[in-house]
Amino acid sequence: MLSTLFNFVLKPSSTINQIMQERKLKLAIFGYCTGAFSIVLARGLTSGIGIAGFIFYFITILFFNVCISFFFSATAHLFLELTTGRGRATGLFVLLGISEFAKTLLVAFSLIALNLPVIYAFKGLFVFAILLLQLFFVLYMMKHAYGLNKTMTFFALIISFVPSIICFFATIFILISAIFWLIFA
Repeated sequence: MLSTLFNFVLKPSSTINQIMQERKLKLAIFGYCTGAFSIVLARGLTSGIGIAGFIFYFITILFFNVCISFFFSATAHLFLELTTGRGRATGLFVLLGISEFAKTLLVAFSLIALNLPVIYAFKGLFVFAILLLQLFFVLYMMKHAYGLNKTMTFFALIISFVPSIICFFATIFILISAIFWLIFA
């Protein structure tokens, strides 16, 4: 697993194709766990949470990351299959898992912010930059995995992103509605 990550740094194009062919789900799950752990650790370093809160927050973030990536992979696969005939949902799921490693930069930012409180004021900007970096990373990997031009890759990403966000907010709305129904019924 680590050799794949090192090869990815040295030879990104060939490693992306190898990952898409071999469908390394262990690497994807490791990436999702690393991304969730980084988010929780960054939050714990800056605001402090207990062990039970840490575990619950980790499981929640991991669950939402995996669900959103699964849905995103399915919709991107459908778009790519309809337009190019080369969609691979499992490979996309693995590539999205690998992109979660970008969130480890949040831990570094939190450690720096603990020592330099002035930097903590730019927390929102830094989180946005990390998410943008992850988006460009996904675009880069999809472009090399499918051999598409930048425009087609961007449309595949946007068309896949919109239903994912709609489902996420619909789920939150349904959960809040269910809670109000339980309280006031």
